[in-house]
Amino acid sequence: MLTSLRGTRAVLLACCLPAALLAEKPFAFTDTPGQLPKTVVPRHYTLRIAPDLTARTTTGTATIELEVLQPVAELVLNANELTIDSAALTDEPAAPRALAPRLDPAKQTLTLPAALPAGRHTITITYRGKIGTQAEGFFVDKYPTPTGDKLMLGTQFEPTDARRVFPCWDEPVYRATYDVTLVVPEKLMAVANMPAVSEKPLGNGLKEVVFARTPAMASYLVALYAGEFETVEGEQDGVKLRIITTEGKRATAAYALESTKRILAYYNEYFGVRYPLPKLDQIAVPNAFATFGAMENWGCITYIDPALLFDPVNSSPERRERVFAVIAHEMAHQWFGDLVTMAWWDNLWLNEGFASWMGTKASDALNPDWQLWVRAAEAKEGAMGLDARKTTHPIQRPIANESQANDAFDTISYQKGQGFLKMLEAYLGPDIFRDGLRRYVDQHKYSNSTTADLWAALGEASGKPVASVAAGWTEQPGFPIVLVSTVGASLVDARAPASGAPMPTRSLRLEQSRFTVNDPAAAPLTWRIPVTLANTANLSAVSLTLLDKDPVTVPWPAGSGTPKANLRNTGFYRVLYDDALGDALRREITTLPVTDQLNLLGDTWALVEAGRQPATSWLGLAEQLRSSPSQPVWEHILEKLALIDRLQFDQPGRRAFQAWACQLLSPKLARLGWDAKPEEPALDATLRVKVVDALGNYGDRATVEECTRRFQAYLAHPASLPGNLRGAVLDVVGRYATPETYEQLHQLARAAKTTEEKRRAYGGMQAALDPVLAAKTLALTLGDEMSATESSRNVAAVANNEHADLAWEFAQAHTDELFQRTTFFGRNVFLPGIARASTNAARATELEDYVRQKLPVDAFAEAAKGADLIRLRAVVKKRELPAIDAWIKERVKLPE
Repeated sequence: MLTSLRGTRAVLLACCLPAALLAEKPFAFTDTPGQLPKTVVPRHYTLRIAPDLTARTTTGTATIELEVLQPVAELVLNANELTIDSAALTDEPAAPRALAPRLDPAKQTLTLPAALPAGRHTITITYRGKIGTQAEGFFVDKYPTPTGDKLMLGTQFEPTDARRVFPCWDEPVYRATYDVTLVVPEKLMAVANMPAVSEKPLGNGLKEVVFARTPAMASYLVALYAGEFETVEGEQDGVKLRIITTEGKRATAAYALESTKRILAYYNEYFGVRYPLPKLDQIAVPNAFATFGAMENWGCITYIDPALLFDPVNSSPERRERVFAVIAHEMAHQWFGDLVTMAWWDNLWLNEGFASWMGTKASDALNPDWQLWVRAAEAKEGAMGLDARKTTHPIQRPIANESQANDAFDTISYQKGQGFLKMLEAYLGPDIFRDGLRRYVDQHKYSNSTTADLWAALGEASGKPVASVAAGWTEQPGFPIVLVSTVGASLVDARAPASGAPMPTRSLRLEQSRFTVNDPAAAPLTWRIPVTLANTANLSAVSLTLLDKDPVTVPWPAGSGTPKANLRNTGFYRVLYDDALGDALRREITTLPVTDQLNLLGDTWALVEAGRQPATSWLGLAEQLRSSPSQPVWEHILEKLALIDRLQFDQPGRRAFQAWACQLLSPKLARLGWDAKPEEPALDATLRVKVVDALGNYGDRATVEECTRRFQAYLAHPASLPGNLRGAVLDVVGRYATPETYEQLHQLARAAKTTEEKRRAYGGMQAALDPVLAAKTLALTLGDEMSATESSRNVAAVANNEHADLAWEFAQAHTDELFQRTTFFGRNVFLPGIARASTNAARATELEDYVRQKLPVDAFAEAAKGADLIRLRAVVKKRELPAIDAWIKERVKLPE
């Protein structure tokens, strides 16, 4: 049936998905998964916490007002690494009834025997805790200043570390209000989710800071910070705004403040529900965030320094984009995650997928020159690459414990979630989609939700079967490939009928199957796919077919060109055309819009990995696009060139491949030039640095010499090297570093006062090809020089710079020491992050065996992902490199 949808033709094919795919129910407290009994609900916490930064300990009192839903014999809540000094039932404060606490470290629970009838009750617990150096619970972060090193105090609770700071019901379904009092040294500024309402001195250099009551919220969103902070302040739509930095960084906070104003105004209008708190603080943390970049604590968002601070002189345009995008992501959480919270971690994507999609949408709308939705194609490619392999999982998956909750923060939750939402928005229409989101937020504000609640709101707004369309995409793993073939006259016959003859009748057959890579035993799943089609000669006339499990025949798109599916690259599916259609599209690639060029490039490479097309088909497309002015196209090409170069490591064809890559890239650098031009397109600066970095990595002599010249000038006059080029120049110089050059980079790293500058200098050291220098860089991981952030990424960085074996051996020799330098859950990804630099299948087995030996069984999922990726690359290397080498040999003549 053909239905008109705002100028778009749609073929709607009705079908019912299996009942198993529609099993999730709307939010109900009693049905929500979790580890704690659903017999008691905390309604309000009164917390008084006194951290001792010298002793690295805390003392605290938690008074918790409860609603007991049915008579209970005991209370069970969470506590981890806390010492309980006393616990009492304080329904009558003048006559407290002592309770005997029982801690279970394995379950991270605190049990208080107390026979209580249904109704309201109050308990009071006094306790002691710890302050660590990792971002889990309370932590201290040491940072340099002109007057010496200083400490700041902070917290990080997501997913399950509030229980390290105070006893609580530490699951997202337990929303409660909080009154917080923090006792800190008088010289420190204290910051929490709500504004401070009073401060009073206590003597002995301490003060007591009392904060206003929070709205009802999940425990993982509580934030407590204190330090010798500097602030930049403003206001937007009646909300007080502060960007909070450590000493000496205030000047780099202005961009974040102006970005926040723009984003807040956009979100207030888009969501139809205004930001509900009186203030929004955003804090720059110098070093402690080792395994993530930011945290959306309600009213008190925290970031690693480079994700929030931007120096107009020393930072790059890419950093400017990144700061804006991360702020937009975290601020989106103030609605998706904070105001409306997923009921349990199996619906984490409601937080992260939506924040990713909304952050990109806002950033793109407010900065159209950055082409962020076009460039989001690479993030989608990464998600599809993972989702095609056997170690993928559904967007919604069961979560049984804390380790699995931590592992849920992955590419599937973030980027597949974003990619699917982009497709769903296109299917429903942007205005209708927004109306549905407004319903969802309004219906569930200050409460919890499940994915079923979202589908219901979108279905009500659109009148479409959203739940049945969406269920397959979120409740089962993987995604489809759509097979497009000509039915009737061939493409050639249809284009060139005999003179006076009627146009031959032709149509298109659409068929789906599951797309997999290196997974022959994958379950044969199907989806309801919104397939868009148009003719390359008439791309504005788009038809939409809701393709179900059975093949269908649809009209040939009107026009004299070639049918193209997945218009504008909005769909989360692959497309494989029959030979004639595929050949025709490849010939036309230079005339297609950039989004469709990226779609064709991405599908082609995916089919190469799947063994369904040769790698030379992708190389041919890249060569056709060598004159493209598009930064997103070159970003894709550069990423795949880097992957092929990794496959070529220690292979005989590498030298020729790198020479061809230099032939491809050198004209691009010649056009861009080394220095910014007045009025150049916004993305030229971003592309320039990527091309310089790539040419340097591939050994282009002119590029290496120019980087060396600019580096020496930079040592004498730092202002001579623009911030945009510093990272690339230091990387290239570091790659070919002599011991003398290496020491110059090391001096820069030690002297740097900002996280951004330290990362650049260490990045140059991590790039060194000399194995002796690489070993020196690895050794720094175990000392005190590197921050927690840098040491956690150092070994993997060296591994990825052509020292996969050296870094893996180092990691095995020092595993226990390295684990002590990362968070508890960070251990799950630490070893896989190092091992996957290899393309040797034997390393995959080594990784699996070693993780089984060193970590609990819950940690194995990340190792399995890493091993699967290594094996895939080993297969592609063996299968494709001979043909790649032959193709390159026809185009490159190397001196004998």
